Amino acid sequence: MKIVQHKLHFNYDKMVERKLSKVYLIILHHTASSSASVEGINNDHLKRGWAGIGYHFLIQPDGTIDEARPIKYVGSHCAGNNTSSIGIALVGDFRKTKPTDEQLKSAKELIATLKKQVPTIRRVLNHNDLYKTLCPVVNLKAMVGEV
Repeated sequence: MKIVQHKLHFNYDKMVERKLSKVYLIILHHTASSSASVEGINNDHLKRGWAGIGYHFLIQPDGTIDEARPIKYVGSHCAGNNTSSIGIALVGDFRKTKPTDEQLKSAKELIATLKKQVPTIRRVLNHNDLYKTLCPVVNLKAMVGEV
């Protein structure tokens, strides 16, 4: 599995470093857009005055995995659960389409890798399992075999 790394600018003054031993969740999202780049989302979030992209990983429709926010920093993707989770977003508007087979395969591989790297991870959840939202619309955790 290859994870594409990017040279992203972050507002580190607004970011909190954490111990990975405190992470026990992976939270799955969709971008609610048919296309998105890690750089584009990061720039948009910086323009809003945020620290930068809140997800830790972004999975493209072709299955490419982009590293977004480094996992050693608390994410900004699920209110009330950011300190204990890693956020993975799949590019797509799942109100209109379903994730591609390539995205699901990459998500499964990424989740397996993260569970090995961070053995305290116990659960994989959809964003809407924890927060009232239409994200990710479809049951991604079931699609990647994490029920």
